[in-house]
Formats: sequence, structure tokens, C-alpha cells
Amino acid sequence: MATMISHSTPNAVAPSPVLRSASRTNAVTAQLVTKNIRCRNPVARFGRRTCVNVQAAQATGQEVSLSERIENGMLKHVKKASVERVLESLHALASGEEFVKTWPEEGLQMANSYIRDLSAIPFHDSMEYKWAMQLEENAEAIQKEFLEALDTNKQVAVGGDKWSTAVREDALAYGPEWRTLVLQDRGQWDETNTALFPKTTKLVQKFNVPSSEVFFAVQSPNTGIKPHTDNTNFILTGHLGLIIPEGDCWIKVGNQTRNWEEGKTIIMDTSFMHETENNTESPRYVLIFRFWHPELTEVEKSALLYIFDCLDAPETAGIREAQKTFQKRLKKLKPPTRKGGFGGGGFGSR
Repeated sequence: MATMISHSTPNAVAPSPVLRSASRTNAVTAQLVTKNIRCRNPVARFGRRTCVNVQAAQATGQEVSLSERIENGMLKHVKKASVERVLESLHALASGEEFVKTWPEEGLQMANSYIRDLSAIPFHDSMEYKWAMQLEENAEAIQKEFLEALDTNKQVAVGGDKWSTAVREDALAYGPEWRTLVLQDRGQWDETNTALFPKTTKLVQKFNVPSSEVFFAVQSPNTGIKPHTDNTNFILTGHLGLIIPEGDCWIKVGNQTRNWEEGKTIIMDTSFMHETENNTESPRYVLIFRFWHPELTEVEKSALLYIFDCLDAPETAGIREAQKTFQKRLKKLKPPTRKGGFGGGGFGSR
């Protein structure tokens, strides 16, 4: 049964969003809700899906759910007020809820990983992102390096083994012709692939693109990606057009449709339902960035990474290691500039 709640979002006035139980089985949800189970189903993570086997642990003779263990570990290092939105998101995931809202003008937004009060806009203004403008100014160099690799490197050429298909859970929407060539994944740069594109990699790093993922993507002629959501509203997606065929080639996010342009960026919130079409006789190539929503605090970003680390290794030792990494990330952050610290709650011991 759907539960009606009220979330305030500054860019539009709309009916209250709905949190509803996700119809599909979700391993993280199952583990967070249920104790002492193993599960092999895909789980949402940064809008993509991965597979984890989870077994609940026991603490002091009592069963403790994974969500409780994650939360308790987090609150050893930050004040609750500074991560309140992140904990709300964790609790919603644990109860199997999914955020669903139809905005009157923007369209349908769906996410099972959801942070409240983030601006919900299908397309963001690229000019508001300095790094996007800097990439556009250097797009010719990126395009040239990419074209040279396509022409001279068999691994990078169409059909080469550097290109990967969509993961199984995404294949239905993306189709068999969708291909990506990864430069960065979950913040880690691929040494082999970045060596093939040193100029592109250097430019992304030089302009401090706040990316968690960077990859080239090809959409083959006369193919499309079916309407779907990436299920996460706190990660945005940017496209830099590299090779864009003339004709019917577009992306629709929510109720809005855009055409790619060579050398231009498009930034979007892919928690809105979105789809693409390339109804031409030529492939379309873009460079894709996935990055934090700019309205997250630095502490919230660190807390979300901590949750993902815990889900990767949900046993006791894994959570302890995730706590150590979380603490290291927090130490790298700038100290609070006012009493109360980051997010109004500071960080440190409770």
C-alpha cells in the first residue's frame, strides 16, 4: 500500500510524492529488512545494479539488522544531524520503499535510493558547472584523441574488446547494441584504459570534474534505449557530445527532449524516466560523467560512500573496514567553519 509523504522541492509546486513498495525483489532491501538471510538478486547502487551475498551478523547475542549496523557504525564518527537525510534514505531502502513522483511539467521521477530536498530538474544548465564549460572549450582535443583511437586501435574500434555491454539487469532497457568503454568506475581510474586516452583523462582531472564514473558510450544506428530510471537522485549524469549523426538522434528526460551536439555538454537527473533514440545510419558517441548532486554536503557524500562500502562487504570485518575508510575520508574534509559544523550537525563523536 502506498504511503503519502510530503517532500519540499524548490523548483516546482506539485502533489505530494509517493513512497511505495518496490515490486521487484531487491537484495539490499531484503537484507536490510530481514535478518539472517542469503540473497543473490541484483541491488541498486549509484543507479546501477550489482550482486551481493549478505549474511546478517549477531551482536552481543542479539540479531542486529544490516541497516542498524551500518547506522551505528556511521554515528561513531559523525553527529546524526549532519547525516539525517542519508539515514532517512537508508531507512527507506530498508523498508522497501521507492520514491515516486510525477511533476506537472518535469515528468515522472523514481528512485529507490533517494535523498530529500535535492532540486528535481530533468536537465540542468551546463553553464552553471565550470568544469562542463572547460570541457566544452577542450572538446576538440578530446574528440580528436577519441577518433584517432577508433581508427588505429583494434581494441577501441567498433566491436573491439575494450567495449562492454550493459550489465544483465540493464540489458532489457539498454539493448544488446549499447556499449561503454570505462575510464573511471566508483572513483577509481582504469590504468589500462586511461593509458589509451591520456589527454582526455588529464583534462577531466585538471578541471576537477567531481566524477564517480567516466566512460565513453556508443549507441548504434537505428537503436534506442527504452524508458527507465537510474533509481538514484543524488547522482547526476553529464554527456559530452563527440560524434553525433545528423537527423533523428535525441535523449528525453522526464517530459523534456534534447538533441546532442558535438562539443557540447548535457547534464541531467536520470532519476527521471529517460530514453534515447538514434534513428540514423551512423553510431552516436558521447563521453559520460556521473557525479554527485551539487546540493549534497561533503559529509553526506562520505556517508553515502560508507554505506556502499558496507554493502560491498556486509560481514562484520567488512563494516569495520568501511568505518576506517569513512573516518579517513572525514579527516580529509575541511574543518567546520562555524559551531555545529557540516550540515548543521558537525562531525565527530556524538
